[in-house]
Amino acid sequence: MHFIQRQTYTYTENNHRINKILNKRNLKTALISLELANQPSKLSANKLADSIIPNNNSAFLFSFPHSGRQYPINFVAKSRLDILNLRSSEDAYVDELFSNISQNGGNKLVALFPRAYVDVNRYENELDAELFIEQIGRTAIYNSPLAKAGYGVIARCVANQQYIYNGRISLQVAERRLESHYRPYHALINKLTQSAVDIFGCSLLIDCHSMPSKFSINQAAPDFIIGDLCGKSCSSYVRNVAGQYLSNLGFNVKFNIPYAGGAITQKYHNTQLGFHSFQLEINRGLYMNEQNLEKTKDFENIQNIMNGLAREITYIKPQALIPLHNIAE
Repeated sequence: MHFIQRQTYTYTENNHRINKILNKRNLKTALISLELANQPSKLSANKLADSIIPNNNSAFLFSFPHSGRQYPINFVAKSRLDILNLRSSEDAYVDELFSNISQNGGNKLVALFPRAYVDVNRYENELDAELFIEQIGRTAIYNSPLAKAGYGVIARCVANQQYIYNGRISLQVAERRLESHYRPYHALINKLTQSAVDIFGCSLLIDCHSMPSKFSINQAAPDFIIGDLCGKSCSSYVRNVAGQYLSNLGFNVKFNIPYAGGAITQKYHNTQLGFHSFQLEINRGLYMNEQNLEKTKDFENIQNIMNGLAREITYIKPQALIPLHNIAE
């Protein structure tokens, strides 16, 4: 059995490979939305790659990997679940809670495809041996607890261990999804964070999610959880800005337990080089009905609060994020 060491960041990846992924052919197949800071509108898919470098006006990137609601027709047709159950692991409407990121001076990247189809908050080789017809090969992460539980990069299950498929699927299906959606999404994160460091000397990636209102029958979830890999993925100043803003409004804010940060937070940080990231979890009970997935009357209030949080974050001065040795130079 072969184990692959997980990489902590991809900025050392070959630029030619990243640019190849971001060619117009790939991006036309990717269900991805990008709003750049202070730009008038969302970019169409075939303009994403060409626009990032010259138009990146921000060191701040808000990522929404699990809010996608565009379910491919063939995927739904072949699932054993109805659409409501397929959506049960979706971080519904989190992207809509942050409606003014661009106006506040941040970049906003949204996966429009669902996590049940392909999960970009996993490592590319985090494959589930129980899902595929073929053997998954030596490059897979065999010891991934998430993949073993059915929640790998191509999920076998949605929430509450509900099986998506009637049987196994081909690795070719997985490869097509990775090529058309997963790799372009990560290539965009790579370009946006790297260009931010090149331009501003630092970048801050905020990976936005939602969580159930209860972890168990007897354990309620806090209102928010901020995950910074237990202090490793971003400046403590950043964590304190976000946590204090929410605490001052009366919310119950916790750190790192049980969500310290997923693959995106893990991959795109190196504070010594100016790359910062943290994961934000929002209690779904604050803004939606978890049974029918409809927004509640409190949605607009939480949206205003999240827009305020985005504003607080984008007001952070680069000096708080730039490594000291770079400032000295």
